[in-house]
Amino acid sequence: MAKGGGLGKALLAAAGLVAGAFVVRGVVQRAGRAKAYLAEGVDEKTWIMLGGIDQWVTIRGRDMTNPILLVLHGGPGSAISALAAKIFAGWEDHFTVVNWDQRGAGRTFARNGKAGSGELTIGRMVVDGVELAEALSRRFPGVPIVLFGISWGSVLGVEMLRARPDLFVAYAASGQLVDMGQGETLSYFGTIDRLRGKGDQRGAKLLEAIGPPPYPDLKALAKQRQLLVSTMPGAERHAMRSILLAMLTAPDAKLGDFLTLQRATQFSVGQLWGPLQAWRLEAGGLAFDRPMVIFQGEADLHTPTALVRQVMPRLKAPAAELVIVEGSGHFTLLTHGDRLRREFVERVRPFALGGKPKKRKR
Repeated sequence: MAKGGGLGKALLAAAGLVAGAFVVRGVVQRAGRAKAYLAEGVDEKTWIMLGGIDQWVTIRGRDMTNPILLVLHGGPGSAISALAAKIFAGWEDHFTVVNWDQRGAGRTFARNGKAGSGELTIGRMVVDGVELAEALSRRFPGVPIVLFGISWGSVLGVEMLRARPDLFVAYAASGQLVDMGQGETLSYFGTIDRLRGKGDQRGAKLLEAIGPPPYPDLKALAKQRQLLVSTMPGAERHAMRSILLAMLTAPDAKLGDFLTLQRATQFSVGQLWGPLQAWRLEAGGLAFDRPMVIFQGEADLHTPTALVRQVMPRLKAPAAELVIVEGSGHFTLLTHGDRLRREFVERVRPFALGGKPKKRKR
């Protein structure tokens, strides 16, 4: 009886902790919603039919005449719309920020599942993105649209810009992909060098045992990424640890968003990793009809900054600028969000307003 009573007490205590955690989560979310509330402008969360399936889109901004910032998340499969109110706090004063859970990601994946998502290809995703831009043009007639590609989203953004330059006034990216095959090789050997540099011989040997890319499977890729993150700036490691908590407590987050994240990422990466390995920026030409501003963390080895430095002088565009963010790695939006917001206001927004960014010392 004593043992049974002890087990019962333990279960009750555990249940109490879980219930308490949900109460705290509810309090945090309500406070976050109150803080994120927009008394004017637009705050829409809706399903839009794109490419024949329902896809989740959020639209937030204080002034509906501000330029639209169409955010193309990374991953593939790593939707950030549930975190939009937190990540883009302050951006809504200058842009109408649109976050889209792409096919195979976030709530779009949760609603449609693997079967309903169909085959994921770069071309299929571009068609979806163009349809969204067209829908935004109808919803906000005459309002200029700026593309913002993040990591994998930079591939999607470049191809959308190539397909329909008439829909956009400028292109910006954080973590620009240039040549996936070459980039993965640089990332692999760079990670080994960094591991050795910080005295992690075990990690270096583990990565050497896996061998250089192309990797035999996605587990090997995940291990390389895990070891790479361990070598990144402290702010980046902290951001990666805190993102999961944010997924549980953000104002618009649901438990389903947290539970979907891993499944969606595995599904999307599994389908798109092969095509991404063959993608090269210059294969489609380096001439663009719109201004381009690329933000790169100085320590980025996910999408190596060295490759971006090499390609920038060869870009032919009305304007082409590379901004190096010191102390940042790949996740600049998470680690240096305030800096990035200021840079967008000064360097990107003027293109949407028909002017040119102010020249300033860096």
